[in-house]
Amino acid sequence: MSMFSMSRRDLLKALGLTAVGVVAAACTPSATPTTAPAGEEPVETAAPAEEVAETITIQHWAQAAEPTAPDVELEPGEVRKVAYDEVAEAYMADHPNVKIEWYRFPAGSNIDEWLTARMTAQDAPEIYWANSESLWPHIQKNWALAFDSWAELPNPYVSGNERWFDQFEDVAVISQTGPDGKLYGINMDGAGVLTLYNTDAFETAGITDLPTTWTEFIGACDALLDAGFIPYGATLAEGMTFSHWLHAHIYNQLVWDTIYDWDKDGNMVITAKDLVLSFEEGLFPDWDAFLQFAHLFKELTPYFPLGYEGELDLPQLWRQGNLAMYMEGNWGVSQLKNDPPPHGFNWLAFPVITKDIWPAAPEKVVRIQGAWGAMQYHVPGYLAQTDPARVDVIMDWLMWSSVPEHVGSICKETGLVPLTKGAEGLPELAPFYEPYDRAVPYQSWNTMSASAWNAECNLWQQYLPSDMTDDAFLELAEETFSAEVDKVLEANPDWVTE
Repeated sequence: MSMFSMSRRDLLKALGLTAVGVVAAACTPSATPTTAPAGEEPVETAAPAEEVAETITIQHWAQAAEPTAPDVELEPGEVRKVAYDEVAEAYMADHPNVKIEWYRFPAGSNIDEWLTARMTAQDAPEIYWANSESLWPHIQKNWALAFDSWAELPNPYVSGNERWFDQFEDVAVISQTGPDGKLYGINMDGAGVLTLYNTDAFETAGITDLPTTWTEFIGACDALLDAGFIPYGATLAEGMTFSHWLHAHIYNQLVWDTIYDWDKDGNMVITAKDLVLSFEEGLFPDWDAFLQFAHLFKELTPYFPLGYEGELDLPQLWRQGNLAMYMEGNWGVSQLKNDPPPHGFNWLAFPVITKDIWPAAPEKVVRIQGAWGAMQYHVPGYLAQTDPARVDVIMDWLMWSSVPEHVGSICKETGLVPLTKGAEGLPELAPFYEPYDRAVPYQSWNTMSASAWNAECNLWQQYLPSDMTDDAFLELAEETFSAEVDKVLEANPDWVTE
């Protein structure tokens, strides 16, 4: 299923922001414990695993990376996942005293409710999945162990590695950096968004060089339109991701030099609280840049399909050969592989805005590239007090898991993007592995709230098909955003009094 045919709830599920786990039970191994140095974590040095008489069992909720349970009946086109089991079997062969079991997440459960219950009872699996946003309000409650001491150790399973966390891309490390600056997990994979395009349509339209700048992109859209194609997919229906992703790609380029002024907690990610505080200080939004974004958005409208103001099935239009391009995430590759379209396809980076369009433009490549993967793991903080020896075993198993070849084999099954240096994912996703200048730290008004996202969609529905003046647009936008800030502050009054 594509993101464009999803509701907001389904989108969040697909990105892992709410958890309806598809989790299988099997067994995996752990390794010789890696002992943390003295310092930040009050964790005692564990005896080497070979010297421990009893078997240490580690439960691991691997989320979408877990192996398929043997008793699961596959749907047509589905492929059984075995990669993490193979990684585990090799690991267990060397460390027979440690057993890691795949934890089955309760179907239909909500991740936040599950976390609250398990942490209160102190019976969470020793390794669990969660997007870090779910943890930040609770790190003082010992929900997540700080990884900092282990992050500084070499990974003994990776030749030449001197510091474990040097293995990971910056966006992966940033995603696990809490408000206090400590590292509360490990992130080995992630997800991204590029433009999926019909290579046959480009050939028919005579496009031989892929567009890299905004001006070249508009030229390609004109050529596609002249050749009888709908150049670019869009839908403004509430909960559909197009305006959210377009906002991220364009606005981040326009505010390149000032965007981190909004990062009030200094964790390199713009949060809802950051936006509210920046609004109160008059820093966000940068309305001049927002107006330029509106102009560029409107410039694209002649290339959108009819009815873009409402809900459209963009993947279906694209498969039919009518639509030449639309934005899609790397997760869409599974359907493309299982049910190939009747035409060629590839992925295209979003065009660079140049200085002739916006003088402050950095002329850099931005990417929606986030740590929203399946291999984003945390350890309950209370284990440092209740079972410190187990923590060293857990860390050693995670080090083994993070060997680039292991991450690559798992990503080839999940269709996710490796955030572990040296890991190779699916070849069909090669453009997602190409270098870029910045992963966007902010995407749209959705960063502040779901209500604000819907309000932004409504704003574009009013502005884009109309002859609204710039002044009228800005007045409406400021009034709309201010009202959404008031809603968030009503729910979080302490944000402006801290």
